[in-house]
Amino acid sequence: MGRASLRIILICGLAIVASACGQTTECAKVTTSGDEVTMIADSIRVVDSIANTLAQRFGVLVNAEEPEYQFSGDVQDIQDADPDGGVQHPKVHYLVPKRRHTEIHFSLLRDGTPSDVGGLMRQVLGKANQQTPFRYRLDVDGEFFSFVPTATRDASGFVVATMPLLDRRVTIPLGNRRISESAKLMADSLSAQTGLRVSCCQGSVAGIPWGRSSVPFEAHHETARHVLERLLRLEVSPPRDYCLLRCESGWCVINVQDVWGAQCR
Repeated sequence: MGRASLRIILICGLAIVASACGQTTECAKVTTSGDEVTMIADSIRVVDSIANTLAQRFGVLVNAEEPEYQFSGDVQDIQDADPDGGVQHPKVHYLVPKRRHTEIHFSLLRDGTPSDVGGLMRQVLGKANQQTPFRYRLDVDGEFFSFVPTATRDASGFVVATMPLLDRRVTIPLGNRRISESAKLMADSLSAQTGLRVSCCQGSVAGIPWGRSSVPFEAHHETARHVLERLLRLEVSPPRDYCLLRCESGWCVINVQDVWGAQCR
């Protein structure tokens, strides 16, 4: 299947899954034995699931960015990816990332947080690079960790380097505005640079929309990732939010979540 055909099929499913692209997130399964943890992600987005669970269950500020899917072997019909959902909706068909399986192990401190966060992040990075056809790097910016996709497979199945969306640089003029409005300016700049439709930032904390505070803000030729992390720090200090980036069929959604959230507890 060529890239153009793949994109057409994804677009056909977009009307069904546009909301899910930005909001629905699977959680990894967690089992504990004393202070030892086994986490198993068996999902269509394993890195996303691991990051989400580490943030919501263990308080780690870790962002996850999704790779671009160009190769037909990296996607599958939702009926195959989610058999249980297929039973309820047998006539629904659209492509989603291929379901994958990853398992990690780590130990906890007495407060329930990982004893070696840096080592844990490197373990996840190693598993992602060994067990998926994509390539990731781990970025560290203060208290934030980010899994950044740097390579994907092209339409022929060959691994090729790609430029991560949030590596692109943006400039935002000085202004006193809501944090969410500055985030939108960042997203608009990414849209103009790439031709993608980038949205930032969906999310709420305790039912309150993210980014309502008004603060002076500007950015001068900074990576979008750094701009976003600065905005997360402005919303709450110390920061308590992390981000998940997903892109499908020309649409990219940056979703803000609260650490220690209820979904994966």
